[in-house]
Amino acid sequence: MSKVKGLEGYKKYWEDQVSLMDQSPWNQQKILKLTLSNDFEKKIEEFKFSNHSLVREGGQLTLRLKVPYNYSELDDFEGKAIELLAIDKNFLIDMRLTNSNCTKDITKTK
Repeated sequence: MSKVKGLEGYKKYWEDQVSLMDQSPWNQQKILKLTLSNDFEKKIEEFKFSNHSLVREGGQLTLRLKVPYNYSELDDFEGKAIELLAIDKNFLIDMRLTNSNCTKDITKTK
């Protein structure tokens, strides 16, 4: 069986890590933000990134990903993320953890 790569492989791996726990695998406050070389654009379809995850910011491709709830406890989380995504490091310009701006799971109070 071939290894699933791209966003699908990334999500499956982290979801499988907490499959026996009764909680979401995702941290709601942080995201992993990768800035990719425009040369990567030729390979995008192969990785099945959504339009929400992959955007063009400042003329460069930016990939925004959820991070596991325990990312800060993991050894070399960023390295594991690149491995799971199967992105060639030559396409990577920058990688950083940043605050999430997503309000999807925030409940409004009146």
